[in-house]
Amino acid sequence: IILILVGALSCGVGGDAAKFTDQANIQGVWLAQSESQNGIKKNVSYRYVFKGDKLTFKDETGKEMKYSFKLDTTSNPKFIIIQPEDTLTNSEPVSVGYELDGDSLKIVVAPPGLRPTEISDKNNQELIICRRKGS
Repeated sequence: IILILVGALSCGVGGDAAKFTDQANIQGVWLAQSESQNGIKKNVSYRYVFKGDKLTFKDETGKEMKYSFKLDTTSNPKFIIIQPEDTLTNSEPVSVGYELDGDSLKIVVAPPGLRPTEISDKNNQELIICRRKGS
């Protein structure tokens, strides 16, 4: 029975297993290295800090924005659903696509009102490539 359970978990049969794994692996400080849109690439220096279910984003000017987040690992692409912590904005949650692979994190932001359809910079989507700090 233990072998079957271990095998099922390692093959990703449990949807919650993927969510737990991504939730644990996304924690920490991520430094954006580049951003591209429709094939046009530029170097950036954003910082993302994932701690628990909180996300702090710091842009190149030093301005910080705080969000709560949850992961949707059941969709394709996977989504980070973010909600500004500032309740005065009263805005709807925003879904950004993500792909997490070890110390590499790709984030895809779709144009306003849309959700990313793939992990790419096509169709006016912004693709942000991040590396885990210290890697």
